[in-house]
Amino acid sequence: MPGRANIRLSLWCGLGYRSAGALRTRWDDVSNLCAEKRLLPANSRAAYLLRRRSATRAAILLAARDVFAHANYPDARVEDIFRQAGVSRATFYMHFASKLELAFAIYDEIAPQSAALFASLPRAAQHGLGGVEAWLRRFVAFHVEHRYATPLIAQLQLFEKEFRGRILEDTEALINALGDGGCESFRRAQGQSEAAAQQRVRARLLLNRIAAACAAMARGEISATETPLYLDLLARELVQFIKD
Repeated sequence: MPGRANIRLSLWCGLGYRSAGALRTRWDDVSNLCAEKRLLPANSRAAYLLRRRSATRAAILLAARDVFAHANYPDARVEDIFRQAGVSRATFYMHFASKLELAFAIYDEIAPQSAALFASLPRAAQHGLGGVEAWLRRFVAFHVEHRYATPLIAQLQLFEKEFRGRILEDTEALINALGDGGCESFRRAQGQSEAAAQQRVRARLLLNRIAAACAAMARGEISATETPLYLDLLARELVQFIKD
């Protein structure tokens, strides 16, 4: 009898242990589910706030592009931008510290596309005059696509010393990239020698002329009759520079 009782007790204890273990397992599962449920709303709120912040920033940038397209940079007011974006002044300054920072953000949106376009120039130059002229047409199309930014960038260089420094820095990086990409004339602009410094000035002047002419064509300041002439002359000048 004692043995049978011990067996029954052992069985009961074993069942009890297994039942308790099962209960603990289920409780842990429920606890985890509850924890996940508590986390989901927080994660959803965070995702929502992130999307809302991104949408607000995009709305401000869109409004700024429109305001800058219709007003000179010095005359464009922050108030006009945040009103058109449909946000408050406080919200505007949560995203941008100043009008200049906003202008930099617009420039930063298109700078990578410009760099990628110039990265394709060495390959275009391998096809001679026709390849370079086709590349110039793509550069004009780039300015047409971003015509809201072209006058803004030109005015920023006139009125904002910090922006002039950024343009110079980006131009230097562009010259280096073209040199590293296989354009010998741009490669000779690298280094500290007097000859390299002279070549660098030549390269900078050429790139500035190309950018200014393509921007003018994009704005319609050059007639349809003269546009092919401009493209041909610019292509010849660029090909000659690359060959020198």
